[in-house]
Amino acid sequence: MKKIGIFVLSVLLIVMFWQFDFASFIINIKKVPLLAFAGLLLIQIFSQLLVNYQWCRIGKVMGGEHSFFKILYVNARGMIIESITPGVKIGGEVTRGILLKNDLNYSTRDAATLVTIQKMVSLFSFFLVNLFAFAHISNRIDLFNGAILKVIIYLFIIVLIGILIAVFAFTASFEKRVSMIVPKRKWTVALQGYALTLLSSIKMLKSIKGEIYKQFLLSLSIWMLFPLKMILLTQLFTTNFDPVYLTEVTFISYMVGMIPLLPGGIGSFEATMTSLLVAMQIDHNEALAITLLFRFITFWFVIIISLLYVGIWKIGGKKDESH
Repeated sequence: MKKIGIFVLSVLLIVMFWQFDFASFIINIKKVPLLAFAGLLLIQIFSQLLVNYQWCRIGKVMGGEHSFFKILYVNARGMIIESITPGVKIGGEVTRGILLKNDLNYSTRDAATLVTIQKMVSLFSFFLVNLFAFAHISNRIDLFNGAILKVIIYLFIIVLIGILIAVFAFTASFEKRVSMIVPKRKWTVALQGYALTLLSSIKMLKSIKGEIYKQFLLSLSIWMLFPLKMILLTQLFTTNFDPVYLTEVTFISYMVGMIPLLPGGIGSFEATMTSLLVAMQIDHNEALAITLLFRFITFWFVIIISLLYVGIWKIGGKKDESH
């Protein structure tokens, strides 16, 4: 299945770059005023800080270390690892968990729990928006040949959303059932302990009035900043676009980019977004320019500032040790 995905991706990339006109691409890039581009970068920085604030907020509820700048260091390191691991960012989450344990004195279970809860809240908002985006866009243009693939995608998104709703809605029931299990192996003991810690932390989150809704609203706000950047960027090239469709293009491209084919979703994201922009009658070279600029803002720029922050943190740590 992965080989088929890589083959399809390769074909899309070949077609995309076969039609590539470097001279037109440079002309299109020059359309973007430096001040406007700087503004988009600032929005990206703001969205990264919001994500970090969410981590701190959940950490505070759990009673752990929640220093904003220390958590920012953990997230920066995680982002760097995400850029070299395929799609779904498992490598970045593992790195965050290890750093929470080693640098911020979280227990292994608490570190894994914090990472999991933040991911669950974020993914719930992401896939909920994607469900509506996919339903709308798949009826407007023929993206997927055959009803079977559509059904599979619908089932995947709905089942995932359903599982997350069940865990958050029936936490106490799940906790009771898990506690009744008698583990027979060492790894099942560890898994049960992790599950109980996770469910207990979700209960704490739910016990604070309105906190769980605030977390979902925060995640939704973070995700909605992505299509906002896309709309603002596209307006620099053309005014002939549907903002709703453009929002759907952004989310579906991200969802495809999460498929673990290549590190950081590189290639799959670009091919999907460019194809969808061309489908909405945007010139191919403009579509590619928009995609690559958007990718720089939301991916490469984040890696650059993450590397800078980690470097500054390391230098600061060495200075403290020397004193």
